[in-house]
Amino acid sequence: MTPAAGWVEVDTRAIAHNLDVVRAHLADGVELCAVLKADAYGHGVDLVAPVVIGAGVRTIGVTSNGEARMLRGAGFDGRILRLRPALAEEITDGASHAIEEWVGGEAHAKVVQDASATRGRRIPVHVALNSTGLSRDGIPLDTAAGRRAIEAIGRMPGLDVVGVCAHFPCEDVDDVERGARDFAAEAGLAVEALGVGDVGRHCATTFAALSVPDAQFDMVRIGAALYGDSALLGGRLRPAMRVVSRIAALNGYPAGATAGYGRAHRLATDARLGVVPLGYADGYRRGLGRRAEVLVRGRRAPVVDRLAMNTLLVDVSAIEDARIGDEVVVYGAQGSDAITSTEIERVTGEIAADLYTAWGRLLPRRSVVGVSIG
Repeated sequence: MTPAAGWVEVDTRAIAHNLDVVRAHLADGVELCAVLKADAYGHGVDLVAPVVIGAGVRTIGVTSNGEARMLRGAGFDGRILRLRPALAEEITDGASHAIEEWVGGEAHAKVVQDASATRGRRIPVHVALNSTGLSRDGIPLDTAAGRRAIEAIGRMPGLDVVGVCAHFPCEDVDDVERGARDFAAEAGLAVEALGVGDVGRHCATTFAALSVPDAQFDMVRIGAALYGDSALLGGRLRPAMRVVSRIAALNGYPAGATAGYGRAHRLATDARLGVVPLGYADGYRRGLGRRAEVLVRGRRAPVVDRLAMNTLLVDVSAIEDARIGDEVVVYGAQGSDAITSTEIERVTGEIAADLYTAWGRLLPRRSVVGVSIG
């Protein structure tokens, strides 16, 4: 591998462990759809797919045709479900990978119908309902127009309806319980209006599936838990990603010196500042500057500057043995400590996936085994 200033480490053993833990919390007969969209949440379809396939998972969720192509190339012969409405050209091309499409309304169903005519074959689809109130791509069955839309979809000859689905807008137990009840009622009405007999019903992702058993229905779509990005289940899930760099330069500066762009940080005492060759061009957002911490030799060091495009500054004054070349962990575990998703979210005000999916795409990835706390 070409040397890099920073890289992502993916612990595939943690993913296998998380898959086992989640399966143990599913009711009998509930199918698990492993979500590998966004290049497996930045962890890499190429690294995650062999684990999922080897564990006998028969349904995988994706968003892009490239992800589906990689899965088929890896020998996966199960179901591939697209987890968003697709563009016309995506649907036409995706048919060659036997992708089951997510239908986001009557107008979108017509796009799928046209693609089916182009390909000369029926396309399996999952019809999205707005039962949970997300109001994104689901059909509102509490309106006359929505009920007519469902009936119209049922008459489209190129669509093979294999599922009805929804998506929750909130990670809140009460909200999920209400949404699951509404989905159960509306799914029954939708199946009847579609005139297709009984089909698969699914609406639960990680939080809903593991917090509200009644939301599991026939299938659950598990993403965050697969990668260990969830505090559910009492800490039994293991984070599978570390984002790592090294100290590239190290200098001492006197009290009163300013550090970084805009002179945003002024040293209260003499300090040793380490240069880490990661910046906002590498997906380490400027919002982390002067707020986040990193790990060096198992101890915490604050990020003191506002970040540059390709570097950040950390104060290692309290880590007397810090040296050039030392490993720096900006996300994940080192020694007995870890920079967690919860910490990143508290610092930035954004979900951690907003960052680590970018890190996984911008930085080179390495498969490792068993990097953990302790």
